[in-house]
Amino acid sequence: MDITRNTTKNKKVNLRRYWPIIAVAIVVLISAIALTSLNGASYIVDKQDVVIGEVHRGEFVVEVRGVGTLIPKDVQLIASNVEGVVEKIELEAGTPVKAGQVIARLSNPQLQDLYDESKWELEAQRKDFFAKEMALESEIANIRTSAVEAELKYKSDKLQAQAEKELMSQGNTTVGALAHQKLLLAIEQHVERIKMQKERLEKMEANMQAQKEANEARLKKLTNMLSKTQRQIDDLVVRARIDGVIQEVAVSLGERVTYGTQIAKVAPEDNLVAMLNVQEFQVRDIAVGQRVMIDTRSSEVEGMVARIDPAVVQGVVKVEVTIAGALPAEARPDLSIEGVIEIERKSEALFVSRPTFAQSYRPATLYRIDSDGSSASRTVVDMGRTSARYIEVVKGLNEGDRVIVSDSSAWDSHESILIKGLL
Repeated sequence: MDITRNTTKNKKVNLRRYWPIIAVAIVVLISAIALTSLNGASYIVDKQDVVIGEVHRGEFVVEVRGVGTLIPKDVQLIASNVEGVVEKIELEAGTPVKAGQVIARLSNPQLQDLYDESKWELEAQRKDFFAKEMALESEIANIRTSAVEAELKYKSDKLQAQAEKELMSQGNTTVGALAHQKLLLAIEQHVERIKMQKERLEKMEANMQAQKEANEARLKKLTNMLSKTQRQIDDLVVRARIDGVIQEVAVSLGERVTYGTQIAKVAPEDNLVAMLNVQEFQVRDIAVGQRVMIDTRSSEVEGMVARIDPAVVQGVVKVEVTIAGALPAEARPDLSIEGVIEIERKSEALFVSRPTFAQSYRPATLYRIDSDGSSASRTVVDMGRTSARYIEVVKGLNEGDRVIVSDSSAWDSHESILIKGLL
């Protein structure tokens, strides 16, 4: 009996047996084609993901860029000279102000009470001192009267003694010797009394002068205390001391302030400087007097480095720049700015757009575009000085070379990469 074989079915079974071999062959073929198209590159990057810069030769300006703000050069802090409570705020921050204009008013009822008491005390002391002076002057007048009376009595008795002496010399017996001697004794007593009255008068006048000076000193002290209290009352009205713009009002209504409490901050409008924050590793090339271009986002003005802060704070150093010429219309305190400091000009140098993370005087690993225009190879480049946007090429690149200047950390372990879509 003949047996019929199903050959079609057997062929399908045999073909299924070769499928793994065919799949491997296809993968090998695709890999070979891909490797051929990569030109030896082991990483693919899209053109849209990279920034390419070209090496140029020409004048190279070494610059340092910094950001910062415009600040007033002479900010005046207005502090309270007296204790009180904020009763009214006349002007707010941002308001132009003239010297003497009222910014805020404080209240302190105790000061008014103290002023009234001091005024009454001064008036009472003046009257008391006047009464004492009058009493002393009256006593001095009495002493002067007594002295004059003694002087007159002395002169009268002296004349009588001279007359009696003359009569006695003529032998006149109407004048007794005892009476004459008593008269002479009375004259001597008058002389001593006159001398004592003069001494008493001098002492009383000296005493009166001393008391007068003491009274004047006491009155001056009371007057000064009254004036001080009046100044404190005047200081309850807080005024601007210069023309400018109020930068800040540091108190609120009802707030109690003490001596020295900051009330406001006033800055002159026409005395602004630029304060730039510069990275500490870039400050070494900056010097006082270097030219600076300040960008306010609306206009550019020229300036000059005036001061470099000696301290480093959080990796930056503050550089003060004075502005030459008139300030732009938009200039105001705390305006955000950008400044470019010109360090040096080289008449001829190789330079390229500054790559990410590239630093001056240090080698950098860059990817240079190969001659085929679609791949890039890793190259070590020696860098020189930096500017705001460019960096000097010392060794490793030539004029016209193109390199990737954007971040290449994602493929920095590959010697060569393919840039898809570059051609």
